[in-house]
Amino acid sequence: MMRRPLLLGVALLSAAALVAGCGGSVASAGHSTTPTPAATAPPAGLKVTTTEFAFHPSTLTASAGKVRLTLVNPGKVVHELVVLKTAQATDALKVSGGRVSEEHAVGEVSETPAGATKSATLTLKPGHYVYVCNIPGHYMSGMRGTLTVR
Repeated sequence: MMRRPLLLGVALLSAAALVAGCGGSVASAGHSTTPTPAATAPPAGLKVTTTEFAFHPSTLTASAGKVRLTLVNPGKVVHELVVLKTAQATDALKVSGGRVSEEHAVGEVSETPAGATKSATLTLKPGHYVYVCNIPGHYMSGMRGTLTVR
C-alpha cells in the first residue's frame, strides 16, 4: 500500500518538471512574453494646395509637436512653402529682392514643380506662424497664410 503514495509522488514530481520545463515554451515557440513598445503615431498632417498665386487654405491650426506639412501644386509654375515664426501679420513681412527674410524660418516644403506634391515634417512650438511662397514675387502676389500652433 506504500505504492500508491509513491506513484502519486512520482506523478506530481513529473508534472512539476513538465510545467517547469514549459515555462519558456511560449518564448521558444517564437512568441515574446516581453511587452513591445507602442508604435509611434505618425505626425499630425496639414495639406496646403497652391494656385497662381494663393494658398488654400490660407489659415491653418495645429497642435504643438511634429506636424507633417504637404504642399500640393496642381498649378503651372513652381511653388514652395516656408514657415516663419513671427508675431507679424501675414501681409506685413519686410520684402527685399522680391522675397521675405527667412531669418525666423522653422522649416519648409522645398520647391515643388507644377503638378507635383511634396511633404516635410516640422517640429512646431505653440505660437503664431506665417507661411509663404518665397520664390521672388510670389509673396507679394498673395502667396501667404497664417498658422496657429496650440
